[in-house]
Amino acid sequence: MIKLSILTPVWNQEELVIKGLDSIPRREDVEVIVCNDGSTDGTLAALKEYAKTTDLNLTVLSNRKNKGVAATANRLLAAAKGEWFHFLMSDDYLYTGKYNALIDSLYGKNGEADVVCMDLIENSGAEYVLDSEKSGDYYCAQACRFIRKAFADGIKYPESKLVGEDADFHAELKARNPKIVYTKIAAYHYNYPRVGSLIYKHLRGEI
Repeated sequence: MIKLSILTPVWNQEELVIKGLDSIPRREDVEVIVCNDGSTDGTLAALKEYAKTTDLNLTVLSNRKNKGVAATANRLLAAAKGEWFHFLMSDDYLYTGKYNALIDSLYGKNGEADVVCMDLIENSGAEYVLDSEKSGDYYCAQACRFIRKAFADGIKYPESKLVGEDADFHAELKARNPKIVYTKIAAYHYNYPRVGSLIYKHLRGEI
């Protein structure tokens, strides 16, 4: 039985995406699905080579043309078989031990929730603590949440958006009044600021 689907959309991140995959705990109850979104560098080749030797339960999908993060995220969600899903973005990575403990928690009381939140640490060392006051924030929505797949059934990312697509997804999720657990465990490293990232370009008014 697959407990958790870890989903990663990737475009032109041949080195960082491998770092993220290396940080995932090796478990039989976890599947990892990566979708290459029409990369023009060596991302797809790197993923195929990685898949030959890794002990992850890894599936590599690929879009022939770049469709954007929202469309790619929707494809990943459709492919996920886990009871829960979590998006590991292609330029980020996990704190393996803490993340592994959070997966274990999904078998206990946390597993009775619809959404289980973790905290994140950015490049400066600053820690973002998710709590009840920030439960609707979208700034780290995909990164910080394990979401029960059945609870989110039917919700899709808006494919017309180039950035901030997770705001709409989580607004609809919140409207369903989910039971949320805040673990206060920082298990996710957010690679921010990073020159060239979508959020970097967005904040500079480039997209």
